[in-house]
Amino acid sequence: MTRSDLRLTLRAELCLCLSRAFLPPLQETDFHALRADLPADLADIDAELGLIGEARLARLADDLFALGDPRTLLLTYSRLFLSPPAPALLNLALYLDGGLMGSSCSELERLYAAHGVQRDPQFRDGSDHLALYLQFLAWSYAQTQEHLTAGDEARALSVLADVGSSLVRHGIPAIGDLLGQIREAESSLGLPGVYGELAQIVRLALTSDAQAIGAWLPAEPAPTPQVATPPTAPSTGAATTEPVLACSRCGASFVAEGPLATMVSVLAAKGLDTAHMSLCPQCRTQAMGLTPMAPPQLKKAS
Repeated sequence: MTRSDLRLTLRAELCLCLSRAFLPPLQETDFHALRADLPADLADIDAELGLIGEARLARLADDLFALGDPRTLLLTYSRLFLSPPAPALLNLALYLDGGLMGSSCSELERLYAAHGVQRDPQFRDGSDHLALYLQFLAWSYAQTQEHLTAGDEARALSVLADVGSSLVRHGIPAIGDLLGQIREAESSLGLPGVYGELAQIVRLALTSDAQAIGAWLPAEPAPTPQVATPPTAPSTGAATTEPVLACSRCGASFVAEGPLATMVSVLAAKGLDTAHMSLCPQCRTQAMGLTPMAPPQLKKAS
């Protein structure tokens, strides 16, 4: 697979469109943007990516048209995602950890911070909200494209490795469960199928993204990176294959997870600098500037 096969700009646009669709439709302009602009935007993108298909796009357009007015859309969104007891919360950690604000939410916050973004304080929901996660993916694809254009393959590989790992660990498992909850609620409550169709499109997009990233990342075997001597720990009787790396900033030892260890090996094998990868979680966060990650806007104005 070549760089052009990733079609990073199109994937970023698709994630931004879907992110906006899962924000609360509080304004009348939100209704018109979803009803009039979203199907056309998705059709334009899918003409290049070929992920969604004409039949699904037609169903989505029909469902959106059947909503009729902004109040119906807001009531549908509220009944699914907001009104207690909401049957399908949009917080991904709920489906990964079995509760709100679990470890997966903290993992996502650390991931965002490591890449220089954070939840906008004006957005009054968790960092694991689907809309913000999709926006992070869009941001990451755009950053990767910039790095590739500038010839900085090492940084592009680093971003894609983190995104690919998160898709497998967070995005794809969570959206599968969320989709099931939405479909069940739409059926039992007699609600329009708008958000079920949108969630299915998200699932198709995330699965395609993970497959494309996995096919593009280098897969050749590489030497094991230099590791620090791990601190002595009581034996648990179970062997571990996770290497302990030495932080290039503070010198502290830290256990590298599978994707990080793999990427350090791959970059080292290519003769590329790996210092930016060999940072402990604390130093990596401190090394990156943080910028607000505000909710995105649709490509077209209503």
